[in-house]
Amino acid sequence: MIYNTPNSLDENGLNFLKGGGELGALIRAKDWSATPLGPAESWSQNIKTAISICLNSRFPILLWIGKDLRIIYNDAYIPFLGKSKHPAMLGEPGRTAWSEIWPEIAPMHADVQASRATWVEHYQMFFTRRVPHEEVYVTFGYSPILDDKNNNIEGVFCACYETTEEIIRERRLSILRHLGTRSAEQRTVEAACRHAAEVLDGNPLDIPFAAFYLLDEGEIAAHQVAGTRLPSDRTPFPAVHPIRGAGMEEGLWPLGLVAETSRAAKVSDLPSRGYRFTTPLWPDTVETAFVLPLKSSGHQRPVGFLIVGTSPRRVLDADYCSFLDLVAGQIATTLAEARALEDERRRAEALAKLDQAKTVFFSSVSHEFRTPLTLMLGPLEELLAKPDGSLSPDARILATVAHRNSLRLLKLVNTLLDFSRIEANRAQASYEPCDLARYTAELASSFSSACDRAGLRLDIACDPISEPVYVDHDMWEKIVLNLLSNAFKFTFKGCIAVRLTATSGGAELQVSDTGVGIPAADLPRVFERFHRIDRPKSRSYEGSGIGLALVQELVRLHGGTITVESREDHGTTFTVLVPFGTNHLPAERNGGARSLRSTASQADAFVEEALRWLPGPAEERAEARSRLSEEAELAGTPTEVLDARILLVDDNADMRRYLVRLLTGQGWVVEAVADGEAALAAARRQRPDLVLSDVMMPGLNGLELAAALRGDSHFTEVPIILLSARAAEDARVEGLGKGVDDYLVKPFSARELLARVNTHLVLAQLRRTAAARLRRSEARLQAAIDLVGLSPYSWDPATGTLEWDARLKAMWGLPPDAPIDHDLWLSAIHPDDRPQVERALDRCTDPAGDGVYHIEYRVIGIEDSVERWVSTYGRTTFENGHPVGFTGAALEITERKRAEAALRESEERFRRFAEHTADVLWLADLETGQLDYISPAFRQVWGTPPEDMPDIASWLASVHPDDRDAATRALDCVGSGETLVLEYRILRASDGAVRRIRDTFFPIPATGGHVRLVGGIAQDVTIDTGLHAYVVAAGDDARRELVGALQAGGYEVQAFASGRALLTIAGSLMPGCVVLDLEEPGSLVVASELKAARAHLPVVALGASGGDVGFGVRAMKAGAVDFLEEPWTPERLLFAVGTALTEIRVAAERTRSRDEPHQRIEALSARERAVLEGLLAGGTNKTIARTLGLSPRTVEIYRARVMETLGAHTLPEAVLIATAAGVRPANQDGD
Repeated sequence: MIYNTPNSLDENGLNFLKGGGELGALIRAKDWSATPLGPAESWSQNIKTAISICLNSRFPILLWIGKDLRIIYNDAYIPFLGKSKHPAMLGEPGRTAWSEIWPEIAPMHADVQASRATWVEHYQMFFTRRVPHEEVYVTFGYSPILDDKNNNIEGVFCACYETTEEIIRERRLSILRHLGTRSAEQRTVEAACRHAAEVLDGNPLDIPFAAFYLLDEGEIAAHQVAGTRLPSDRTPFPAVHPIRGAGMEEGLWPLGLVAETSRAAKVSDLPSRGYRFTTPLWPDTVETAFVLPLKSSGHQRPVGFLIVGTSPRRVLDADYCSFLDLVAGQIATTLAEARALEDERRRAEALAKLDQAKTVFFSSVSHEFRTPLTLMLGPLEELLAKPDGSLSPDARILATVAHRNSLRLLKLVNTLLDFSRIEANRAQASYEPCDLARYTAELASSFSSACDRAGLRLDIACDPISEPVYVDHDMWEKIVLNLLSNAFKFTFKGCIAVRLTATSGGAELQVSDTGVGIPAADLPRVFERFHRIDRPKSRSYEGSGIGLALVQELVRLHGGTITVESREDHGTTFTVLVPFGTNHLPAERNGGARSLRSTASQADAFVEEALRWLPGPAEERAEARSRLSEEAELAGTPTEVLDARILLVDDNADMRRYLVRLLTGQGWVVEAVADGEAALAAARRQRPDLVLSDVMMPGLNGLELAAALRGDSHFTEVPIILLSARAAEDARVEGLGKGVDDYLVKPFSARELLARVNTHLVLAQLRRTAAARLRRSEARLQAAIDLVGLSPYSWDPATGTLEWDARLKAMWGLPPDAPIDHDLWLSAIHPDDRPQVERALDRCTDPAGDGVYHIEYRVIGIEDSVERWVSTYGRTTFENGHPVGFTGAALEITERKRAEAALRESEERFRRFAEHTADVLWLADLETGQLDYISPAFRQVWGTPPEDMPDIASWLASVHPDDRDAATRALDCVGSGETLVLEYRILRASDGAVRRIRDTFFPIPATGGHVRLVGGIAQDVTIDTGLHAYVVAAGDDARRELVGALQAGGYEVQAFASGRALLTIAGSLMPGCVVLDLEEPGSLVVASELKAARAHLPVVALGASGGDVGFGVRAMKAGAVDFLEEPWTPERLLFAVGTALTEIRVAAERTRSRDEPHQRIEALSARERAVLEGLLAGGTNKTIARTLGLSPRTVEIYRARVMETLGAHTLPEAVLIATAAGVRPANQDGD
């Protein structure tokens, strides 16, 4: 039996089948009586309870009911089944319904039959669901359902939930984690691929097979380097796979396409292609594989490919594809790291080779330098050894400088040679026992004079050492002197201490100072070759960066150690420990002779160098003019800028002296300083005309000095020339990048230096002159701009950069320091004007146009919300058909626009006034004789439309002949500047009526007082009794009789012989009554047309009906207000006419009362109307201003105009007038 309604369920005791969603409906619809379970109402109460729980649970539940375990389930269980089983499985035997998993679950059912409940977590099953044998993981429990007597088992209750996603996710995450581990250990890309293959081998469920291919350097072919679970037949996976272009025919794997697109490619239907790949755990055939690019971030093309098969028992969904992409990405990252290690290893090998070549080069070059140095030092020493007088003072100074710097060069060459020997293991030492205390004290005392001059205290404490110490005298000398020279270089106050003591480990030498110290970050690199520590203060920037490195090597050759301790601003201590005895020394070098020449330098060379670091007695501020020196005479450079002030900056005293003499010989004033900080102070003290600076200096170096000067607006025009020993092109580029004007590489000739200095001085003078002229020109232009209130601006179309002045920013409602860009500019433009502004901008940037930009538009202030008008004019500059620049000027025209708007409103009010006034307003041009304007009331007074009177002549023609001369004289008088009032008569051409006009003539002077335009206000002052009658009768006798009767009654009468004559001028007639004689055929047309035209001319008809009762009725229907049967009497005629006119006057009064508010409202401008509607809505000046985008002050002005136009004295009075005219508040729909 089938139960489909709640009532039927209740009636049959089947409440347990209520609800349950889709499955509830299916269970209720199924005829269970046709199954072994029988009708539902016959089921036991426990079964009913279990089904009720199942249907109303949101947890997946499956019930096995009856002996053959018929299946019942709920909506939450549907995802377990798929379309192939749902809803067909409902009510089917469990063994057949779940035949694919029955072998696994049958034992569990057996446990339940034995009254034992079971529970299984993450149980792997294979459902025939989305794919055949889909891999599924389920956690479930089986519980027995007993009959009502609890004796027999009637069914099985199975609560379950699927954990497939959880298990698959964890399995895949495990693979990704293992791919990431040990990735940094892979030294080559091949090893990285093999490691990845090993990891993928551990997950055959998701990746049945995998193959790794790497591209060769030319990307011509890919080579297989690793794989997992590949078939023994290598046909599908060749060792070398050719790479072809995208779109070309390929083999099984589209490697070329993936290489070109860097995107994964899917290869489907593998069995149909002749390749059968099986999984190691299941017999299923792999249907699909992917070719994935191995491409790391930052690279355009892949370095290789990963070919992977996909599981036939999993759906190839987005999660699966994402997992494969992550696998490829992780492997690509590992490959990139491995390749980086390979590159680093190759670089290290190349550096090692380069280092070896450098050592050989240093050794060779150092030997080659010694020969020319010998030939330089020998002659110089001979010159200096000659008695005084044999050399001129200048020549002796030059020879002394050359000799001193040759010794310095020899010292550097010897240091390089020592290094090259040590690195080549060719350093030869001769270790001899030595009185180390005495020898060290002698070496240290050589710095006494230098310390005295520098104001430093030199403490020497060398205790006698009882045990013998074996040292190489030359090497020990270099150790002590280098450490002392280093301490002297960085110590400016306090003392330098030299201590030698005996310790348990050997002889310990300590050289300490109270200098600037070494930063903690640089301490590990103190003994590193060529590493220069950037210290805040130093006596000189000179140095090769190998002095301390050489000391370390020399100490090592003695079997000793050297350490350093330092604190910034407190000082540094170097400690050298040399063991006692000879056990630590090579036996063959104990007292052995040297086969190589010694490179030892005398202490005088170190001391001489230290003394050069100290300032001379008269060079800190050398400002002198001297005779032309010998060098300047040789240079022969003409000086074009006399008295120029040059700031010279060099930490080398010899170089300062040399350059000071060279430059002062040209007549220039030179101030020489020793470092960049002093130079900056000197420049700020007195601005130089040129700066000549060395690059490498302590503290503020030359490049930093140039940057500091260029960062100061006072020195932007001062030329800067840098001197440097760095000849590389990048050094020159770096200097020019700092704003340097020239870069001179040492060594340089005097002629070249002087020529460059003179050239830059001349160019600087020309620039200053041009800049002064430009400033004067700009000042004149700025004055003109300020005078008219213009705001210049510029725009870069490529970058969108805008440059505005403070005045222009104020137009946009911005403060002077506010940033401005294209979007901000555009956002402030009034929305109604923005389209036309954008079109104008497009036109001016179109190369096909003239590039002109001229437009007026409104802006709404960004911060103050004030509406302003802007007029702007600009022009675009084009290069190669592209806009490259735009310059223009803007002017605020808000006041002008307000004046124009006020003028328009005034003109509009005048027009409305002229349209509604009964007076005739006119304007005449005396020079052209034309009437430029005549108000609409002209038609009523003159009886013709204004266009019928185009000029003064036609006006004079309308004037009564007796008054025409007076009118002409009036025009002459007003043309001379007088104002007068003239009364004259006119003859109306339409009806011949005479009207009396009072006309006020007034002049409208032009600039200079000349009167060309004349205005007038003409009033119709004809005495009007208000009693007008118009007789229409074809017969003369009848017409005269009617006119006489009406005139006798006090009416002004005008007679017409035909109805057509009356209709022709009816529009210009005064309101009155028409007396129509119906004697003329078709005369009733007059009544009907006058009624249709609403001409305020009621018709009283007269006629002889001849006994026709309907005659008068037809007249009334045609439009007559009354009908008089002939013969008529004067009394009856006057009564009928009087009654008709009374009705006209009453109707006119009603119309006037009704129309007057409308006329006043119509006289308002659109903006005034909007303000009135805001007032009706209860708005204030501020709220109305915000709504209309106006200022409250402007709203107040409009409000006063509204009150004046409406003739209202109070706001309530204005509200009453507006309401009577039908005006509604702004926020209502007019309901």
